[in-house]
Amino acid sequence: MNIEFKPNVNLMKAFNSQVMLINNIKGSENGITLIRRGADGPPIHKHPEQEEHFMIVSGQLEVYKKDRWHVLKAGDEILIPKETAHTYRSRHSEDCIFQYKLTPDRHFSEMMRSFEKLQNAGVLKGTDLKSIIYLAMTFKKYKSEVTSVVPPTFVISIMATIGKLLGFKIE
Repeated sequence: MNIEFKPNVNLMKAFNSQVMLINNIKGSENGITLIRRGADGPPIHKHPEQEEHFMIVSGQLEVYKKDRWHVLKAGDEILIPKETAHTYRSRHSEDCIFQYKLTPDRHFSEMMRSFEKLQNAGVLKGTDLKSIIYLAMTFKKYKSEVTSVVPPTFVISIMATIGKLLGFKIE
């Protein structure tokens, strides 16, 4: 499958990835993600109201689902039911491009744009304390889209409260 990849959300500094939000399938949010070789994806998380489907376009992706890692190659697919702990990473020698689809349509794309704004403002950089606080605040704002498994939700709530007390703001 040959897909022209034109990212419209750049999360390279914070998450080693770029996303092309497409949202052209009725009732879902969908797009294409590029993750750099050797990079970790997001923290282990769940989608409380959405199932997620990945299809690998090129490269190789390791997907953590529930309690184990699955190695996926070009053409492979995996379905993550709602409320299932998951994440992904790229451990192969080349970048990976994969399609994703979240069903039903919610506010995931809005959350991705929020992460990009924070990254571009220089406050979401990786794993430093300030970045973790902003990540926690964003997770709390979009709790219908994503809940953290590692770290647990109560830690996210504490970090988001600390951010609010310190005057951190997210849109």
